[in-house]
Amino acid sequence: MEAAKREVEEETGITELRFHWGEDFIETGPYARGKVARYYLAETGQIEVTLGISPELGRPEHQEYRWVEVEQAMSLAAPRVQRVLEWTLERLHHP
Repeated sequence: MEAAKREVEEETGITELRFHWGEDFIETGPYARGKVARYYLAETGQIEVTLGISPELGRPEHQEYRWVEVEQAMSLAAPRVQRVLEWTLERLHHP
């Protein structure tokens, strides 16, 4: 959990996270040289995002971000992330 919070701060600048849904998580299948991503569900009131510089890359790890509605998120996401979005929606609708 601490690593997840640190990653969010490093990659987005978001520090205010509330884990109303507990510490449940979902992991993606392997991608990019066997990596597996773990996702937790949190809420924040922070709107501003700052894409942090990755020390390994010397540039931000991500090139852009945007806040979108669920339908658009599903159309933009890769299948492994669509599964995460579906998991998220289940928890939001059935706390």
